[in-house]
Amino acid sequence: MRYRRRHRTALATAAALCVLPLGQGRPAGAAEAGSSSSYRPAASAKEVSGSTSAVQGPLLRPGTYTDTIGPGEKKFYAVDLDARSDAYVSVVGAPAPGAAVGSEDGIHVALRQEDGRECGFGEARFRDTDSGHPLADYAVRRAQPDAGGGGCGRAGRYHVVVERTGRTGGTYPTEIKYMTEPGLKEGSPAVTSGTGVSGTGTWSPASSSVMGRGTGRVVGGTGFNDAPPMGNGVWQDEVLPGQTRFYRIPVSWGQRLSVVADVPKAFAPPGFYAPGGVRIGLNNPARGYVGESVEDYRGMPRTVSLGTAPVAYENRLRGRSDAANAMRVAGWYYLQVGLHPKVGEVVSRPVPITLRIAVDGTPRAAPAYDGDAVAAGFGVTADPEAVAGDGGTRRDTLRVIGYAGVSSGAALLCWLGGWWLAARVPVRRSKARFRVRTGSLMPRR
Repeated sequence: MRYRRRHRTALATAAALCVLPLGQGRPAGAAEAGSSSSYRPAASAKEVSGSTSAVQGPLLRPGTYTDTIGPGEKKFYAVDLDARSDAYVSVVGAPAPGAAVGSEDGIHVALRQEDGRECGFGEARFRDTDSGHPLADYAVRRAQPDAGGGGCGRAGRYHVVVERTGRTGGTYPTEIKYMTEPGLKEGSPAVTSGTGVSGTGTWSPASSSVMGRGTGRVVGGTGFNDAPPMGNGVWQDEVLPGQTRFYRIPVSWGQRLSVVADVPKAFAPPGFYAPGGVRIGLNNPARGYVGESVEDYRGMPRTVSLGTAPVAYENRLRGRSDAANAMRVAGWYYLQVGLHPKVGEVVSRPVPITLRIAVDGTPRAAPAYDGDAVAAGFGVTADPEAVAGDGGTRRDTLRVIGYAGVSSGAALLCWLGGWWLAARVPVRRSKARFRVRTGSLMPRR
């Protein structure tokens, strides 16, 4: 009895201490950003209906579009490309959060000439332990002479082919984004000044000089369009089982990004095991797949980490399977953090997540673009909305990155304290339910 009374007192004290800091620690608009788990497309996205044949595909212009695609379905669109710009067409497949998926399920996107020859493709697939969450990758057409033969560098009409691999589940909403990156000025080398050759993307926490600098509260978005900005430091958020949160981080030429996600200890019955319980993923400014890290969860504290090569223009000359290939442009990189819905079998409240962000390296000069690359979405400006994409909820970067006061520290203590107390308070074994999931660095699929 004394044991229970002591813990009831502790819980009441913790609740009283947490009310004010948690209320004050949220950035403006936080409740709206976290109110839904479903992917939120750009507000300015145009509805389009892909054709079942290449000759009838609707013409896309630079911008964002929405459509749907069913299991095993293939849809066609068209784009008119010049002979100077690199073209990026990305596709986001957004099944319902937690929906059943299989390892063959995913999205394939390709850019083809009118005669059917392929100029670039991308593919994102689920893993065996996955459940429904947003998938994204792009197809790229390089216009430079070294982009390869077959006429892919020529101006003209090209076909975009979007295919749903696998046959599990229902129809997915899709979001298609078409971006063009200006070419280089005549005679300019295809290198980023001062970057040299990029690394492999391997990373160690000890290699970062900025880990642990400052603390802030952030509320992740539902997708690429409402992802809040983050900078160097330690950030706290909460993620529901089955939910995927999005964030964006500015990375300049010559810089590399390191991310660590920490999940605290939680009460779990003996033998509890959630395969692939926690996932973090990264996409580049054109929504191309950079990498993914997944860890299993057994109720003990877990850390999931992911690191990249430095951003360099010449990374695009690497093979598509090279992890550094997607680190080809400066701009806002998109981080995803998700929990498997199986976590909900034992957790009914949001799970506190600590994110440690480090952007290392001195920014280098941009390549000699023959046009405004930043306005096209390939670069970093003081205003994240200038390159964040269409329809994102407007946020003040300095305000978001500046949430690092007493309330943030108190919020973190409340989360951890609450979880510790929950683990200590006696519960009836027959009702004890808990589950979570995590992983290891996954290669490009």
